Amino acid sequence: MNKIVKLLTVIILVVSAGTFSACKKSFDNPPGATDPNIVANTTIETLKAMHTVAGAYDIITTDMVISGVVVADDKSGNFYKQLYIQDATGGLQILLDANSLYGTYPVGRRIFIKCKGLCISDYNGTMELGVKATVGGLPSVEGIPGNLISNYIVGGSINNPVVPTVVTLNQLTTGMQDKYLGTLIQLDGYEFGDTTVTYSDTSAYKSTVNLDIKNCSGSTVIIRTSAYANFAAQRVARGNGSVVAIYTTYGTTKQLIIRDQYDVKFNGNRCNLFEEDFNSIGANGATLALPGWRNIQEVGSSPNSLYQNAVFGSGPTKCAKVSAFSTGGTATTWLITPAISLAGLTTPKLGFYTSAGFISAVTPQFRVYISTTYPGSGTPSTYFTTQLPATIATPPASGFSSFIYSGQISLAAYAGQTVYIAFRYDGNDPSGTGSDATATYEVDNVGVTRQ
Repeated sequence: MNKIVKLLTVIILVVSAGTFSACKKSFDNPPGATDPNIVANTTIETLKAMHTVAGAYDIITTDMVISGVVVADDKSGNFYKQLYIQDATGGLQILLDANSLYGTYPVGRRIFIKCKGLCISDYNGTMELGVKATVGGLPSVEGIPGNLISNYIVGGSINNPVVPTVVTLNQLTTGMQDKYLGTLIQLDGYEFGDTTVTYSDTSAYKSTVNLDIKNCSGSTVIIRTSAYANFAAQRVARGNGSVVAIYTTYGTTKQLIIRDQYDVKFNGNRCNLFEEDFNSIGANGATLALPGWRNIQEVGSSPNSLYQNAVFGSGPTKCAKVSAFSTGGTATTWLITPAISLAGLTTPKLGFYTSAGFISAVTPQFRVYISTTYPGSGTPSTYFTTQLPATIATPPASGFSSFIYSGQISLAAYAGQTVYIAFRYDGNDPSGTGSDATATYEVDNVGVTRQ
């Protein structure tokens, strides 16, 4: 018995030693994933070309095999039960009914998809590959069931390079066959319009949020972020720079979906070296008073003709407004920005938005001026003698016009100098006559850009 016990003890120790040794070896030297012995016989572009009718459900009946590198996974939670893959011809959304896909199919892994039996369709213009199902009595494309994923998808090599394609917004179309749809793209020179917000909804409602980003020319596009993303509560980046994202559409709306907050590299100087959105103003109808700004009544004595706060609508919208209504006479009022330094610049530009309403017998004058000599006080008309060309709103027959953009007004002639911008309103409301010029003008989103 003692010999048997000793023999068993030796065997156990040997097996244990072998087990520990094997575990250690496996941990130190994990086997690298390699591409399987599968050949892709078609491209993503060719597969997508099968789907020509929006909303249709096209079942793949031939032995088509595609291959692509994962360019977006579900690690951050901004993508749910889906991957985006890409080959040299295009990108495609893959629906998979499983969680934590990034553990098996991380960004950079090549995968091979046996497409026969799967369904290609689109969700409001963005193509997706999954299985056809009936949901609520209606046809739908759903994720490949978790227990069937391995029947269709085979993992290959890892750490393949993932490089976004640098494009301009004008290169992106909303056509269902757009070559950039479903691919990883990069836009340069963009910034968030509102830097006071978080990436997504942090309330109990967990609503997906669309945020506008814009470039220095005023072109805008949406970044769409799920409230379940692990960066949803982070404040958006405040600078200007590049953004990497999956390009998608919702009908005719262009949308970007970032993989995580690190895809947003807005670290440079913002387009506007000066900007005022009037969001900090107080109650509607109160006299406008903002730090550094001058609100000056040059002609007239009624406080009604000074610029006032305008607060209205849902949101709400906040801006500056001015009118000669109830002044009893002539009014000339100026709203003057703080000093704006154009040092080190060559092609700065001014832009702003105006709206007009409450049409009167005579249309008041609303103009914009520039000065390099204004001392910060005194009679504005003495210093503001150069009018700038700008598109200004016209009061409609009833109600208010929409806000319209002034256009990009070149300030290149003033590069290197310090300037003031002034908005001049000239109106009148003579008592007892019908020749009043009292229409209201509103001004919002004043900005001077670096180029």
